[in-house]
Amino acid sequence: YYCYTFKGIICDFFPSNLNKLQVPNFVPECPNIDLGERVDCFPESGASMLKCAQRGCCWQPLDDSNAPWCFFPANQGYEVTKRDTVLKRLAAPPMFQSHIEELVCHEEMQTPNRFRFQITDSKKQRFEVPHEHVKPPPSPPGGALKYEVELLRKPFGLKLRRADTKRILFDTTMGPLVFADQYLQLSARLPSHNIYGLGEHVHQSFKHDTNWRTWPIFTRDSFPNGITLQPAPAVTYRTIGGVLDFYILLGNSPEAVVQEFLELIGRPMIPPYWSLGFQLSRWGYSSLDEVKQTVERNRAIGLPYDVQFTDIDYMEEKKDFTYDLVKFKDLPQFADYMHAAGQKYVLILDPAIAISPRVNGPYASYDRGNQKKVWVTEADGETPLEGEVWPGQTVFPDYTNPACKEWWTDEIRKFHEEVKHDALWIVRTEH
Repeated sequence: YYCYTFKGIICDFFPSNLNKLQVPNFVPECPNIDLGERVDCFPESGASMLKCAQRGCCWQPLDDSNAPWCFFPANQGYEVTKRDTVLKRLAAPPMFQSHIEELVCHEEMQTPNRFRFQITDSKKQRFEVPHEHVKPPPSPPGGALKYEVELLRKPFGLKLRRADTKRILFDTTMGPLVFADQYLQLSARLPSHNIYGLGEHVHQSFKHDTNWRTWPIFTRDSFPNGITLQPAPAVTYRTIGGVLDFYILLGNSPEAVVQEFLELIGRPMIPPYWSLGFQLSRWGYSSLDEVKQTVERNRAIGLPYDVQFTDIDYMEEKKDFTYDLVKFKDLPQFADYMHAAGQKYVLILDPAIAISPRVNGPYASYDRGNQKKVWVTEADGETPLEGEVWPGQTVFPDYTNPACKEWWTDEIRKFHEEVKHDALWIVRTEH
């Protein structure tokens, strides 16, 4: 056994076979900071002094159950090499295995109010979400920049501040950059507690609580991708793949920031006027006759009523681009019936395609998708990934594949020739 001291904060006895913390002679430099400044070094459950030490982090138990007991020291992360865009990992125990030793950081002053930085592996290409509409400006920014960027070399960090007031807007020096093959983490100190957004969740108020609140990214109730807000105030981003790619937009008002955002991603489509009206949808219509009875009942009492939906009940065995030829046999005529009264008809789709045939023959939508190889695949890039959704065993369209976009558009066009619906409600698929 030996005694391992964290800069005087705490001392305990560990077995001598602790693997020498994987980096000989490494001693974490534990900063004397407020609790709200700590960046969690053990965000998963099961933190302990031993496990914290194995990551080369600082351990200090607290009465406060929200603030992390295991937090990063000041001497972890990356440093900037002589080539200003290249980052080399500091000699320290890895948070996880497969840490990437050398990264590249690209900085772009895209417009006077927009700054972008991207961090990725310097030697191996990593997956990036394809951008159809988000593109760099065609020319360098005209006029003076409204921001200043400071590069900190060791450990690596970026500070972005307003050019006029010098107020810091985004400061990544509060915690180390973590970049493993399947775990990426970046923390940044923010200028205030006025934090909004983070959709896909139930929020009690528009302004968010910064008392150690974590919200998943792109999922309603599960991790590991997530954002943690803490009292500093600060934010920590965690994800399990891809690259780190940030755009920071400046404006003197919320409206100005939204304008900058739209300049970046493009302006939204103006919705049809009827889509803002009264709409009726539910799951569980047993037949088209029941749907028509509902429509007639609402018309009879003069209820304002613009749109009728049908959920997946209308499909044959829950298969997309089909309709039940028994219970919903007059569905094409139903669309005409709605339009004759000045109403609209919307179909619901689940983007998961059954692999089983139809009742009386092949499932043409699935067969055409197979021929064009439009499905999400296993790791081999060939075998379609299968799951179980409403129709049973299914495959899933890969919308990043141009052939899939062509197939999907063509299937919608073909089905519209049968049932002249006015729009689609595409429901997320759970599997």
